[in-house]
Parts: sequence; structure tokens; C-alpha cells
Amino acid sequence: MGDRLYGFDMSETFDAIVIGAGVVGASTAFHLAKLGGLKVCVVERGQVCSGGTAKSCAIVRTHYSVPSNTALTVRSLAMFGAFPDWLDDAEADAGFVQAGYLIVAPEGDFADRMRANLALQTGAGAETYVVSPGEALEHHPLLTLDDAALIAYEPQSGYADPYLTTSSFLRAARAKGVVVKTDCPVQALISTDGRVTGVRTAHGELRAPLVVSAVGPWTRALTDGIGLDIPLEVSRHTVLTFKTAAPYGRDLPVIKDLTTANKMYFRPASGGVVLVGTGDHGDPVTDADAMDENVGDDFVLLQGGQIGHRMASFAEAALSASWVGAYDITPDWNPVLGPVPGLDGLHLAFGFSGHGFKLAPAVGLALAQTALGQASDVDITPYRLGRFAEGKLLTGAYGVGSIS
Repeated sequence: MGDRLYGFDMSETFDAIVIGAGVVGASTAFHLAKLGGLKVCVVERGQVCSGGTAKSCAIVRTHYSVPSNTALTVRSLAMFGAFPDWLDDAEADAGFVQAGYLIVAPEGDFADRMRANLALQTGAGAETYVVSPGEALEHHPLLTLDDAALIAYEPQSGYADPYLTTSSFLRAARAKGVVVKTDCPVQALISTDGRVTGVRTAHGELRAPLVVSAVGPWTRALTDGIGLDIPLEVSRHTVLTFKTAAPYGRDLPVIKDLTTANKMYFRPASGGVVLVGTGDHGDPVTDADAMDENVGDDFVLLQGGQIGHRMASFAEAALSASWVGAYDITPDWNPVLGPVPGLDGLHLAFGFSGHGFKLAPAVGLALAQTALGQASDVDITPYRLGRFAEGKLLTGAYGVGSIS
């Protein structure tokens, strides 16, 4: 899918270049064209939605303990709920299923933190509230909740389809004049006198005074070339799907289980199976393109046991499928967004640490507004690159993991 490299003049000049045709890059390109009328080029080394977005579990929820994260997800959730209108495209489809979201906490510190977070989220405009075990079972009858000290529910949340979301953003972007070049790897950033002036690709140079890098785990391949040391670690995460004789309903809520050490989550997936992942650190890797694709039996047994504990009907479930994906992690498990000090015109979006998909609609909007010098719907200053040196980390209440 998408405009091919062939047929385009690789010395062409644009108003802005977005590197990466995943969901963050697609959202950013669309909003740059929508808000600024810019001539935008999206450059992708492979095909649309072929990187980290392709492996996303695409959960959409507002539960965060970092206020700016909640603000972004509240904005994103509203955009998912009105996707065709927002994209000015009656056929736009994110595959969004408003199934709801239940988060379960054990007795003790996590339950106390969760109570405080619910007040924070409500203040930021999220619809979320405490429910009893009986009320939770009305939404999800398969659950076992004997060990749940606190349960919260978000009726507006759910999950979406990463490919449909990304391709819809890009189709809407093309309608506004955005050019998408696939199979066109970016090899280096080009800069002159402290200002970015374009990119060098495997097929030639593209010029623009504004470049947005949205390549997640592959960001160092660009920033190392300009001598910029960024706080980025890459880790390997495994997703499993399990099935039983009875199909798992597609309208069952997403579950986040804070009683598990690896902060397990699960949601419905195509084919009547349950998709199961973790919100923990994962296994560090040095190269996102060379991750071990094998899934160990011990991990399958661990996740199978945890899902069987939470849903007794899955105690004897069969493994249906598995895959691995890369998280791009910062020291505080929150993204770096916005301009790079000392290199005018370069804006970064990396370090989403498992948050990327659910934040992407609002992040693309905020990145575009910031780059255009417009007032931003959500202030992304807290996500600035310099916060680590300043000691102003965005630390979540639940410790290390993608629930921050």
C-alpha cells in the first residue's frame, strides 16, 4: 500500500518530512497537512505499518498516573470515537471496539495508588470509576475476582486495529497532498549551521526545513549520526493468544491485572481467542531487527497459568499463536516528544515504552501543533528531551512498566 519511491524526484523539496509510516508518523503527517497546509513527505524504509505498530496490541485506555499521559489519552479516545469526522473521511476506520477496560489491583500499595489515580484521571476528563466484583462480572462474566481488592472500569475504552488506524491516517493525509515514499530507508539526517535541512535516503536526498523522526526503537540509527546521545533502551516483549472450545467474545472488556508481577493484560482478538501480553520490562535487546522470535515453554506456562487463574474457563486453554515485538524504553518509561535543542527543525518522537498506539492520535496532533508554533491541545513540554538531565522524570505510580 502507499506511494512507491519510483516516479518521484528524490531531489524534491518539501515543507516537512516525517520519518516512519507507523501510527505516530501517520498521525503526525496528517495533522501537519490538516493544520498547516504543509507539503509533507512520509518516508518509510519498508511498507506502511511494518515496524513496531504492526506488533501493537492496540489497547486504548485512559488509566495513567502521569497527568499528561491521561490528558493525551483522553484526547486520543475522543478521536478514536469520532474517527471519520476527525480525518475528514467518511470511510476512515480504526477498527475501534468500545469494549470497556477493567483494571484489577491487589490489596496493599497498588490499590492505594489506584484510588489516587482515579481521582487524577477524573480531573483530567476521563470517565472512570470503582466497581464492585459483582459489577465487574456483569461486564465480564468469565472473570475470577477473589483476590481483587480494587477494580476500576472505563466504559469508553477498548481496543482498535493498528493497520486500519495507520492506513486510515495516511489515506486522509494523501487526500490533503501528503506524499508517502515506501521502500525508502533513511540513512542520515542532513543539517547545516545548526539546522536540519533534510534526509539522505538509500535513493537520494530529500530536503525540508522540518523533520520529524517517528521510528521508535530505530531512533538511534539517526541520532547517533548527528552526535546526539539519547536515553533509549530496546526490549523484547512476547504476545500470546489462547483459545478454548467456546469463542472469546469480541465485546468483552480489556483487562489489566496488577495482581501479577509482569502486569499482565488481555483482550479479545480475531478468531475468538484471547490476546495476552505483559507490561513489564521485557528482555533487553541490542537490535530490534534481530530479536529472537522463539517463545520459551516456561513463559507460555507462566502466562497460561495466570490467564487460567483469572478466568477458570481458560485453565486448560490451548496456545493459538505467539509473536514478539520491540519496546523503545526511556528511563522513566514515557516518550520523548518535540524539538531537539541545538538543532533547529528536528523533532523527535520515541521512547513510547508500550504506550505508543493509544497516545498516537493526540501525539501526532500535539507534535504538529508544536512544530507549527500553534497552541497545543495538550502541552508536550513535560516530554522534552532535556528532562532527564534536569532530573524531572515522568515517574508513574506503579513502578517500572507500561502502566505509568
